[in-house]
Amino acid sequence: MDYAQERRRENRIRFSWPLWFGYEQNGELHQGKIADLSRSGVSFTISSAQAPAPGRHVLTRFSYPCDTDEHFEIDSYFHWSEVIRRDVVGDNKVRVALRLHEKLDQPPGQKAAPEYLMPSV
Repeated sequence: MDYAQERRRENRIRFSWPLWFGYEQNGELHQGKIADLSRSGVSFTISSAQAPAPGRHVLTRFSYPCDTDEHFEIDSYFHWSEVIRRDVVGDNKVRVALRLHEKLDQPPGQKAAPEYLMPSV
């Protein structure tokens, strides 16, 4: 049985929301689907033809569920990220791992309502 090597040092959540990235400010954006998120990194799936190459820096935009002491919130990230890995996950589909240049202001929600944390496919 194959086991994927765990590379992250932080807790992460798995959910399936859109992520957009581009190569320049005010340029064309490409859309992927988030697979999981930690405070300093995110991975997403996308067609291999649109996937950025490792080492590239991409402008990254996404929203994510987060927990506060009082209630559930949704926060957003819009900043540069570095592509650190690309793994093939199916025919013409890859999973891209990004290191965020700026850590998330709030940690991703561990207690988010199940309807927000849809399973990744």
